[in-house]
Amino acid sequence: MNKQKLLKLSLITLIIGVIVLFLAYFCFHFVTDEGITFVWHAEAGKPFVTILIGVFGVLFMWTSAMSLILALVFCNDKK
Repeated sequence: MNKQKLLKLSLITLIIGVIVLFLAYFCFHFVTDEGITFVWHAEAGKPFVTILIGVFGVLFMWTSAMSLILALVFCNDKK
C-alpha cells in the first residue's frame, strides 16, 4: 500500500468511528426498554447494546490511528 491509500483509509475510518460513537451516545441517553424516546436520560436504558456499539466505534478509531501511524512511519513521500 502507498501513503495516499493509508491516509484515505485513516480518514474514512475516522469518519465512520465518529458517526458510530455518536450513535452510541444516542443509544445511551435516548433508548430505553420501551423503545426510542426524545427525553434525555442520565442512565442507560440498554447498557449492553450501548457498550457494544461503543466498542465498535472505538475499534474504528483505533484503525484510523494505526493506519495514520503506518502511513507516517513506513511510507516515504517519494514514489
